[in-house]
Amino acid sequence: MQILKRYLVAIAALFLFVSPIQAQYTTASFGGTVVDSSNAVLPDARVTVRNVDTGFAQSAATDAAGAFLFSRLPVGNYELRVERPGFSTYVQTGITLAVNQAVNQTVTMQLGQVAEQVTVQADAELVVTRTGTVSQLIDQKRVVELPLNGRMAQTLVFLSAGSVDLGRNGCRICGHGGVYPGEQTAGVNGAGMAQVNYQLDGAGHNDTYLNVNVPFPNPDAVQEFNLQESNFTAEYGNAAGGIVNIVTRSGTNDLHGSLFEFLRNGKLNARNFFAPVHDTLKRNQFGGSVGGPIVRDKLFYFGTYQGTRVRSEAAGRVTFVPTAAERAGDFSSLLPKQKLVDPVTRQEFPGNQIPQSRISPVSNFFLKWIPLPNRAGRELNFVGTNQIETENQFMTKVDYNLSRHQLSGRYFFTDYDRPAVVPANNILAASSAGNAVRVQNVSVNHTYTFGPTLLLTSTFGLNRQRGGSLSSAPFGYPDAGVKISSAASSALKAPPEITMSVTGGFGIGTNHLGDFDRGDFTIRENVTKIRGPHELHFGGEAVRLSNHIINTFRMDGSFTFNGQLSGDGIADFMLGRASNFVQGGGEFKNLKGTRWGFFAQDNWRVNQRLTLNLGVRWDPYFPYYDREGRVVCFVPGAKSQRYPNAPAGMLYGGDNHDPGCPLGGSDANIWNIAPRIGFAYRLTRDGKTSLRGGFGYFYTPIQASSFNPFTNIAPFAPGFSFDGVSFEDPFGSAGVTNPFPEQYGPRVPGPEATFVTPTELRAVFSKDFRTPLLAAWNLSVERQLGSDWVLRVAYIGNKATYFFAAAENGREINPAIYIPGQSTVANTQARRFYQNFSRIGLYESSNNSNYNSVQLNAEKRFGKGLSVLANYTFSKKFDDYGWTTPDNRRFDYGLSREDVPHNLKFSNVWQIPRMRVNRVLDKLIDGWMLNSIVTWQSGFPFSISSGRDNSFTGINRDRADFLGGNADLGSDRPHGEMVARYFDTSKFVANAIGTFGSSGKNILRGPRYFNTDIGLLKVTNVTERMSLQFRAEFFNIFNNVNFNAPNTNRSSNQFGQITSALDPRILQFGLKLLF
Repeated sequence: MQILKRYLVAIAALFLFVSPIQAQYTTASFGGTVVDSSNAVLPDARVTVRNVDTGFAQSAATDAAGAFLFSRLPVGNYELRVERPGFSTYVQTGITLAVNQAVNQTVTMQLGQVAEQVTVQADAELVVTRTGTVSQLIDQKRVVELPLNGRMAQTLVFLSAGSVDLGRNGCRICGHGGVYPGEQTAGVNGAGMAQVNYQLDGAGHNDTYLNVNVPFPNPDAVQEFNLQESNFTAEYGNAAGGIVNIVTRSGTNDLHGSLFEFLRNGKLNARNFFAPVHDTLKRNQFGGSVGGPIVRDKLFYFGTYQGTRVRSEAAGRVTFVPTAAERAGDFSSLLPKQKLVDPVTRQEFPGNQIPQSRISPVSNFFLKWIPLPNRAGRELNFVGTNQIETENQFMTKVDYNLSRHQLSGRYFFTDYDRPAVVPANNILAASSAGNAVRVQNVSVNHTYTFGPTLLLTSTFGLNRQRGGSLSSAPFGYPDAGVKISSAASSALKAPPEITMSVTGGFGIGTNHLGDFDRGDFTIRENVTKIRGPHELHFGGEAVRLSNHIINTFRMDGSFTFNGQLSGDGIADFMLGRASNFVQGGGEFKNLKGTRWGFFAQDNWRVNQRLTLNLGVRWDPYFPYYDREGRVVCFVPGAKSQRYPNAPAGMLYGGDNHDPGCPLGGSDANIWNIAPRIGFAYRLTRDGKTSLRGGFGYFYTPIQASSFNPFTNIAPFAPGFSFDGVSFEDPFGSAGVTNPFPEQYGPRVPGPEATFVTPTELRAVFSKDFRTPLLAAWNLSVERQLGSDWVLRVAYIGNKATYFFAAAENGREINPAIYIPGQSTVANTQARRFYQNFSRIGLYESSNNSNYNSVQLNAEKRFGKGLSVLANYTFSKKFDDYGWTTPDNRRFDYGLSREDVPHNLKFSNVWQIPRMRVNRVLDKLIDGWMLNSIVTWQSGFPFSISSGRDNSFTGINRDRADFLGGNADLGSDRPHGEMVARYFDTSKFVANAIGTFGSSGKNILRGPRYFNTDIGLLKVTNVTERMSLQFRAEFFNIFNNVNFNAPNTNRSSNQFGQITSALDPRILQFGLKLLF
């Protein structure tokens, strides 16, 4: 293995030796055929392309087939010039080349003298005829003019067909420290979360901790971006779902720029459906950009700055808290539906009356910080603490064109700060969003042209995120009387954290102290050789990643009250009997790793009508490793040599790893070979109709956060989990000596380390873990209508194998064995197979999915004042993700929670035609634009959980039993009815004892999503080169109530109810000075 790694390093070093540094993910290619009026090909014609904004030019001669090809041209506006003796010179202007675009153009020359000139004003052919890749370009007009909530250009990814915002189905980035707000959890064509690779000017622009994007530059700094959705060529890797290539703006021969200010005020917004009052939002975004020449036609600069200031209250929240009577022990309001039982004696409380002497003093302490209900029953409607957000972003870029060399360098910086606000008297208002994050991204790009048929391109990129999470807890568990240690007693002297979940009631999450430093640098090389009809590319890349974390995660403990002990979650809380308690030693890691990729690609022009894209990519996978050796394996019965006192089964990785436990916890996957084939066929000679398709394998690396559980394992920072324990003394009630603070991290002890059992293995990798693999295919027909419309009908599908879901901590392989009549929550540990361990989660590459879709896409390029992008996707996705049971994979096969069968989007930029009246009125009624984004999508499906561990396995993933019939009540009902009872809750009951539930996976579907954003713009010319733009932007202009998913926990008193919604109508004003 070490020999192979040294070989790969040698290859990378060779690339660096033979080439200066440059990027390739920022360019387009332009090819075509030169013919005469009889359609006979014309060899030896001189073809020149010139960028009209920068003066950059390249020339080549047509080959024997009359073909020409310019590979890796910088994006921009071009002029095409073709000369041949005996023919008039052909000049075509108005050609725009976009990122990743493979443009084809047929040039028809007329007999005449070279001195004579035929000039054509037209863009290149619109229909794609040179590649089988399905992609969507988001051009500068859309980036700058469409209404963008928060001015986040990354949200425009969702304009493409087949893309879905999976963040609306649960916040994936929430709860992770050092994550920048605005990161998108995009799903592309059913590939799932964390399957999109973002590149900014050729440099990685990903948060590899979660495999999501980091923020885009502000819209005034983005030239365009392209989302490659299916069948991208072998040149691209590190993602199975899609590739997003972002190109930032550059300077040109003309000075250009902008100044802007955007304002919001909560008084102009609608009230959120669940908010008791209007928000108090005050938001300002301001800044500007400027670009121009330093040396004309040679050296250019561009720079931008954007500042954001937000002051507001949190959105309205609904939760459920103990009533005044329940605080005194009177739960008679639950009768006759729910009869409470004593967790100790298992006898019913007469009349649901809990004696005062049984009320937990710890619970009484918390009640001082929990308000009484202010609505019927237990319902409490309140607003959170004030939010203060500050962001500063700037970018600078320099481009240099020198003969055979093109050099570009860019630095991007953005800094976000949101202080943690400690609530004054309501701990439920504590926010888990306090954090501070800084992102820096560097790209240095160089192209060297050996000649018209040979190019050498290279990329160096540096991407870094540094940040931390902050706690908003006003006190810690020890202050409330809980007999546990806290992070304040550790070497870190950290502030406290409160984490608690009460089923059918409330939750508390204050966040915790964390410090995160992660990033990557990329070296990528590409050689392009044009040899007759073959456009050959070969090269490779190395992405070196690091992930350093100091995190007090779970060092203060976490309590769950799910109602299984007494019959009601709030009653469990009042009694001070937790269904589960977990405490850990923190998360401390220093991960390193390298992603390698090598490829060869041949774009073969078989004839004038058929092009084949043939490629193969090699993506060997080497697991990340911790520099301190904090890597654990589980091999039943094996004894560790590194830590002789460890319980049998625990082995350790690292440099001096135990036999049977590799360096990174699993074996490397060397033979990740990904063949890819695509084709494009011109069905008509005029190039206005094409048939395209392809098939390929696509590997995706796992995110670094998957390695978090390793550091929560003894002896580094172990975790302990107990069921059915006392709120006041969880360790003592479990019969275990409190292992803290001695077991707190970030220590890495020597071989003399001692172990406290039972210990928890949150997750370990299976030794034969495989790299997730997606097999994808597509077939499409495109047709140009008129001069600027393109219609596309496509079938896109894929099948995923070897996937896994890190968020679920893997498959439970140490479940408690159910014994009829003898199983209780309290004896869960005694029924486990491996007695020295509590939970053992195994990361297995065993998840599978399949996705099929039909997509209709209509696009009008901007012309005559109008551009349109509209698409509709009908799709189905099935998977077996979940691991509800420890050993039945088929139990979790069903409709995916990411399935969105109907997905309709529309967007436009429309310059309202001028109406000549008189000079005075013309200034008022001319210059208006009406731009919009409309989205309509089906809701996400969901399963019904039992909320009880009636299987008595300790897994706590049981589903409810389904009584049959139709539980769907429909969505065409008044909002009040929907939120009170979204589906027929009577069709479900808690699962039978000793079972995992009879209800199917994701058998119901959540509320649909419908949103319309409108931008009304007025442009007034101040001078010939300067204009003033006024903007009024309405987000969710029709104030549609987009509800979040209902409560799906059968044991919750709020089962079937909806308690939150997305943003209401928001109004934003803006003013821009353009020059």
